[in-house]
Amino acid sequence: MKRSFIPIANLVIRASLVSLSLGLIAMVGFYTPVFSNVGLWLLNHLPIPKVNHQPPPILTPSSEISDKTTKSVHHPGHISLDLSLNHLPTAYVVLGGGLTEADTYNDHSDNNRSDLNENTYQMKSSISAGYKVEKKTSQKRKGSASNLHKPEIVLNKYSLIRMQTVMKYQHINPLPIVLTGVEAAWMKDWLNSHGVENVITENASMNTCENARFTAKRLHLQDVYLITDAYHMTRARRQFALNGIHAIPIPAALPMEKGWLEPINNAQHSRRTLYELAAYARDVFAPQNNCRQASDVSFETLLRSRKPGEVKTF
Repeated sequence: MKRSFIPIANLVIRASLVSLSLGLIAMVGFYTPVFSNVGLWLLNHLPIPKVNHQPPPILTPSSEISDKTTKSVHHPGHISLDLSLNHLPTAYVVLGGGLTEADTYNDHSDNNRSDLNENTYQMKSSISAGYKVEKKTSQKRKGSASNLHKPEIVLNKYSLIRMQTVMKYQHINPLPIVLTGVEAAWMKDWLNSHGVENVITENASMNTCENARFTAKRLHLQDVYLITDAYHMTRARRQFALNGIHAIPIPAALPMEKGWLEPINNAQHSRRTLYELAAYARDVFAPQNNCRQASDVSFETLLRSRKPGEVKTF
């Protein structure tokens, strides 16, 4: 009888060792770029529904068409039909990444700029109506209320990087910019302050599903450039495809750079990867119940700025 338990015990020991080894590898990978790189590869290969619309042909000057991209016979100076039927995007769509509070102090004796920057650019990853952000203030500052200005709502680093990304591409290829999310009014102000005026906002959406539904209701779009971070991109493109919009990705960087000597940053990238993989699976098998239908929100609400007492129409 004792001998009959030996193979089972050996099997259990081997399985335990394999599980322990895999756990250690996953733990090490979680704090290195490996985990997020593998996860991003997987995210980029998840299926995205095909958009059910036929792209119209593009008439292109024959001098710009090579024999490799068209089967038509053309002559210099004539207009030929490009049989590849390319459908060019007509706008940039930028998804909001969140807002935060900027605390400004009248404390000129404090030369610690890094501490001031930390207070000014606190990140809030989730979006809420209250915009409650915990302030990291010293006892000295708390005791001097007269030195405090009223907190100002500003873009967090995620939204700010997306603004910088779209502005860079818009300078190269000018197209209308569509901003979607409760952050839209603040993003529009940022772009306007940098000389970008061709901006349209959708101000009501609170999540990725609503970003897609309300953008499709706000404008008649078929092909767009979509700007969000790389981990979020596949799930966002899927939602836009379900609403009849084909999205070409333009990934925006995250505020924290990953690297072999940046374990804390790597862990944030890894958590982002896990979240997006789980959220994609949820969207496929158990769609979220807090995604409002387009009919639930009036067109006027989509146009209305979320800033207090401010209404903008386009």
